[in-house]
Amino acid sequence: MTTPREHSHSSGLTRRECLRAGAIGWWGVSLADLLKLQAQAGTSDTKKRSLIIAFCPGAPSHIDSWDPKPEAPAQIRGEFKTIATKTPGVRVTEHLPMLAALSDKYTLIRSMTHGEREHEPGTHTMLCGLHKAPSQSGRANRSADRPNIGSILTYVRPSPADVPSAIVLPTKLTFQGNFFPGQNAGFLGAQYDPWHLDGDPNAPSFRPPDLELPSGLSLGRLDSRRDLLADLEVQRRDLDQTASVARLDGFRQKAASLLSSRKTRDAFDLNREDPKLRDRYGRHMMGQGLLLARRLVEAGVGFVQVNLGVMNHWDTHSDNFRRLKNELLPPYDRGVSALIEDLDRRGIADDVILIVTGEFGRTPKVGQQTTVANATGNGRDHWGGVFTTLVYGGGLKGGQVLGSSDRIGAYPASNAYTPADLAATVFRQLGVQPRQEIHDIFGRPFILNEGTVIDALLS
Repeated sequence: MTTPREHSHSSGLTRRECLRAGAIGWWGVSLADLLKLQAQAGTSDTKKRSLIIAFCPGAPSHIDSWDPKPEAPAQIRGEFKTIATKTPGVRVTEHLPMLAALSDKYTLIRSMTHGEREHEPGTHTMLCGLHKAPSQSGRANRSADRPNIGSILTYVRPSPADVPSAIVLPTKLTFQGNFFPGQNAGFLGAQYDPWHLDGDPNAPSFRPPDLELPSGLSLGRLDSRRDLLADLEVQRRDLDQTASVARLDGFRQKAASLLSSRKTRDAFDLNREDPKLRDRYGRHMMGQGLLLARRLVEAGVGFVQVNLGVMNHWDTHSDNFRRLKNELLPPYDRGVSALIEDLDRRGIADDVILIVTGEFGRTPKVGQQTTVANATGNGRDHWGGVFTTLVYGGGLKGGQVLGSSDRIGAYPASNAYTPADLAATVFRQLGVQPRQEIHDIFGRPFILNEGTVIDALLS
């Protein structure tokens, strides 16, 4: 005897599930919550990958790094020579020798574009996976901002209870007291903010940090789980019967788990690593930050953003060539190449996606002025017309160049891609449906991502 097939509504839920959703509502879980949980279950990959974004705040010159123009006039090609990579026909700046030797491992997208020319909207666009910054995007973060990719991942596929879902380190991106848009959860709500951690991992005094809950509840101020739970119970009584209760429950559970988790604390302890490996990454903020990212994803953190330098570190309005040659490209070359080798050697390259990028590129012409910050005769100004992004791991193809810029490195000449397209591809590899619906704190629906998957990156 066959069991009658239950009627399924247009939502995909059976009648029993709809009735169950109504019952659950009495306990604080809405139908929207159930739909969200079903969407998560339906898009989860059998392989749960992590994402590392190595972000270069201030934006590197694409022409003086990944997309040189040796045949262009001197004012465009700049001062650097080029070297061959392991990929036939592909050349990069002479100051990236370690990464040039690994080019069969990664893909260079030389036709990234979004058109933004200021750090704040550029950061918002890149770190949230957008085509362009929202029209209301400003110089400071707002609750209406689009959510950071790490926040989206926290929303759709949270990490295990004893590790944070998303971490940003080792610096925050701020200017004149303003916290840049694109670094937090925006309209998803503060409970989905990444954990922002300050502190140079290369400093002898660096220790596993006192983690802070996004609500401002400091784990460092609380001596025990009992203290934390008591504190939250007071807030729960004050806010009972409000939407905040469910959020506080989540904070309470996460905080208690983190307080008792050796896994999270141990992941931050770089002294557990072989000193020779630490040397290979480089004893500087970039290298040790990238090593820390590898340790965190191995511990189960789903998203780590490593800022390769402090705010505007790569903002070479003046002295572009000296700074790139002596201060910026050497630690970048060493740290990123070490991370790629390390992930390969540990057999987890397929488990981790690595994106290396700035918020945009820099002007084709040396001394060209495009912003109020201007550029001197030996600097390059902001440029969002085209730039290069490195993509590695996570089941994505390596050993290739996608797209191209024109002869002076000003605009895409072929196959233009936006940060939204790259994010759609990353979401796919992370088991997340790019077109699924997400909801802001008021329950209003939004499409998670509006980009197009880059098929040429797929294996």
